[in-house]
Amino acid sequence: MIWYPMNDPSLGCSSFIVGDSASGEGIVVDPLGAIGVSDYVLAAQDLGITVVEVVETHVHADHASCARELAAALGVSHGLSHRAPAQFPFHKLSEGDVLTVGSVTLTVWETPGHTPDSISLVVRDKRRGDDAWAVLTGDSLFVGDVGRPDLADADPQMIRRASHDQFHSVNRLMALPDFTEVWPAHYGASPCGGLFMDQRTNSTIGYERRYNPFLRIADAETFVEQQQRLLKPQPEEAQKLRAQNLGRSA
Repeated sequence: MIWYPMNDPSLGCSSFIVGDSASGEGIVVDPLGAIGVSDYVLAAQDLGITVVEVVETHVHADHASCARELAAALGVSHGLSHRAPAQFPFHKLSEGDVLTVGSVTLTVWETPGHTPDSISLVVRDKRRGDDAWAVLTGDSLFVGDVGRPDLADADPQMIRRASHDQFHSVNRLMALPDFTEVWPAHYGASPCGGLFMDQRTNSTIGYERRYNPFLRIADAETFVEQQQRLLKPQPEEAQKLRAQNLGRSA
């Protein structure tokens, strides 16, 4: 397996190239506009990878995406959840869809909460076994925290509903084996998380199960109330960036 994170520390954002060295195929996940199309193209070339799809775990609200531009430059499809209200054509991904590059598979799990269109990608390397090796959690589960529920819709009732969804999504992720690596789309001071978000870029399901404060909450209502109390102010550019990434004006 080829596993190549590409991060922007100034934004606390992570993106990934996931591929298979034998087949020479790969997928780019959550590419960042701040890194740029050419850097992803050159990185894939350096890795000996032909990119066959560009995928986003959700419509981002904290940074400009370059997923559409990268997909167009490479002549491949741009995958998003079928729930994404995007104003451009895209490959609609649904629960259970499997993206395959050689012996490596990325299985789509719908994990709404941060946004209705949030997905996680469960990564397996069939050469090593059938267990999940890693999960790309997008903004559902962070190191030490969970995604905030208020960036897609700021209506108080919708925030509460999203927080309930988040509770069930992160608890679903806890069904993965403890050794499964957790690779979120954000870390550090990213505005998409809360007060507990760690500077580390990755963790494991077992470690988060034991030490993530939100995963120690067994009751959905308590989880929701805790999220409400700890919500940070919305980033100033959030709605503008989300609209831009949806392909529409703010």
